[in-house]
Amino acid sequence: MPPALADERSVTVVLCTDDGQVVGQLPSPVVVTPRWWPEVDAVVAAVEARYGLVVTVLRLLTTDADHAGGEVTYLAQIRSGPSTPTTPAAGPVAAALESDATNRLWWAEPGGLDHLPAWVDAALRAHGRRRTGVLRQRKTWNLSVVVTAPTDAGEVWFKATPPFLADEGSVIRRVAAVDPELVPVVLAHDPGRRAILMEHVPGQDEFGLSDGAVAEAMVRRWVAVQGALLGDIEHVLAVGARDRRSGALVAEAKALLGRREVRTALSAGDLAAVETLVDGLPRRLDDIAACGLPDTVLHGDMHPGNWRRDGDRLTLLDWGDVGVGNPMVDQRAFVERLADPELRERISALWTQLWAEQAPDSDPARAAYLLGPVAQLTAAATYQRFLDHIEVTERVYHALDPADRLRAAIAASS
Repeated sequence: MPPALADERSVTVVLCTDDGQVVGQLPSPVVVTPRWWPEVDAVVAAVEARYGLVVTVLRLLTTDADHAGGEVTYLAQIRSGPSTPTTPAAGPVAAALESDATNRLWWAEPGGLDHLPAWVDAALRAHGRRRTGVLRQRKTWNLSVVVTAPTDAGEVWFKATPPFLADEGSVIRRVAAVDPELVPVVLAHDPGRRAILMEHVPGQDEFGLSDGAVAEAMVRRWVAVQGALLGDIEHVLAVGARDRRSGALVAEAKALLGRREVRTALSAGDLAAVETLVDGLPRRLDDIAACGLPDTVLHGDMHPGNWRRDGDRLTLLDWGDVGVGNPMVDQRAFVERLADPELRERISALWTQLWAEQAPDSDPARAAYLLGPVAQLTAAATYQRFLDHIEVTERVYHALDPADRLRAAIAASS
């Protein structure tokens, strides 16, 4: 990341035609905010403002930073606009254009999103609505593509996720069966593309949450849903949920530690500590099981920023990481994102209390404590799974994460 941590990127755009023919790169970069690479709304707007070109960003080509900011190059498909002088792509950019296309997602291909206006319009007609403006590309990367559209009854959001994540439309339907107000309203669902069209969810994402009453309301809503879905594990697994139960965790951790690229990313001391942790994992998981909590549905990315609040209304978003396992996994993910130590303690105690009520003979507090390093091992394996299923030029998004999470597992076990 740039030393100044400036909230911006210097973006070079390489253009291609509908059939994938590379035209060349625009003559000068555009500087946009925010610095986060998946956010392409500002890139599309800047290219149109400077060059009069309407483009769709397809994928990341090169960067000079670890995970955000810096100098970035994208490939973009020309939609319309005047003939514009370009320069030939060279060096790393040219190499990236020729990189291995294995695991390339459908929306990263030229023409991948060409069907979208007609699909959105058909979905809207089924609800007696119509689109009133052009589609607006918001986000594009290896974990999702997000596009919005204005309609005569408010904005709608299109989102698609890759095959290695859960089918959000199916998961949302399961959760809506027990708490329909907790999830976005889905207008259309394409399971084959892992795509949904949703109503806009008003309000603000709760990154940096500090309001104790809001945090408590979130916890009560989610624990109630988890309790109601205790018998739904097989259904959720069938739509792509990750199995976070004991047997699967041990196999996943051992497989991760056996990978050469993972081992070489750790110091000798860290590697020895992780090996000790993984060797002791079966006993730790037995101790967790002895705490008496039932396995249930996990959101999988349960941090306050995935909650959206509009007054008293709370909506939980981003269901692609859903899993099944010990409910205190979600507790740890939520609590560790709270900055205020007193609020963390208060919310931890509430979560423990609610699960003690759900399972009267259980020990949720001990389970949460024991799960500390397990949650980090799980995160490391999740990031490695991303790396295994995305194309070469997009690996930079997650390249540092497995080793970082393994070091966090060591810290959590001490």
